[in-house]
Amino acid sequence: MKEDVPRPVRIAVGLWLANAVFVVFTTAGLWFQRGEVQQLTNWTSGQVMSFLATLSVVALIFVAAYAWLTRLFLKRKNWPRVALSFIAILHMIWILFLGVSASNLVTLLLICAAIVFTWQARTAQWLAEVREQ
Repeated sequence: MKEDVPRPVRIAVGLWLANAVFVVFTTAGLWFQRGEVQQLTNWTSGQVMSFLATLSVVALIFVAAYAWLTRLFLKRKNWPRVALSFIAILHMIWILFLGVSASNLVTLLLICAAIVFTWQARTAQWLAEVREQ
């Protein structure tokens, strides 16, 4: 970060990336707990594998979107801020579709905090400074 990046921007970037990393570890953890997932759901092994594969693909899409858009946001582009928020809303809907769990609640909290810092006035001012130059 060459320029002086305001604290809310640094926090927002950290939260978006923390969310992406948390999603990766949570999804990977489910693969290690396949047996427990099968036991809790009474699904066949094939159903559990299909569910985990689908979950992994969706998680990978969210993680890639967060990483790419956060990188562009840090380059002082305004549109990634809107896109991050849109992706985050889709992610929250996906989480609510999956059901309540401790990891989903942590993800929701990370997303909400990231959105708050992404849309703070100081962040908007930082982005506007580039347009003025």
